[in-house]
Amino acid sequence: MPQSVVLVLASFVWMGMAYLARRRRALHAGMMGAVAAFDLAFPVYLYLTHDWWRRLIEQQEILSFLVWAHFGLGLLLYTLHFMQIRAGLRLWRGDQAARGEHRQLALGLLAARIVVFTTGAFLIEPGGS
Repeated sequence: MPQSVVLVLASFVWMGMAYLARRRRALHAGMMGAVAAFDLAFPVYLYLTHDWWRRLIEQQEILSFLVWAHFGLGLLLYTLHFMQIRAGLRLWRGDQAARGEHRQLALGLLAARIVVFTTGAFLIEPGGS
């Protein structure tokens, strides 16, 4: 199994542990902040460990719908992280009206992470890392 798949699966386990710690706000916020940081840093890791010039330019995968769908879904993921952090900060300040928004965004964030992971898994080059 490629190392990138193991890292992403571990991040989902970490996200589940953060969900279980939701009653302990500081721990939950820190753990979910780590998930957001992982999601921001993961493309950098992939860029540094893969030959993207060959894949995207020489093999012309940049013209693939799947590559662009994955890119767009990644942008959606970052947008949801931003919105989730805003709702979480409102909750932290005592605005209980943000609870429903935070819960809905959590489900959207989970769904987006699953779809981004799935499209990324389809892009894994056989025999690659």
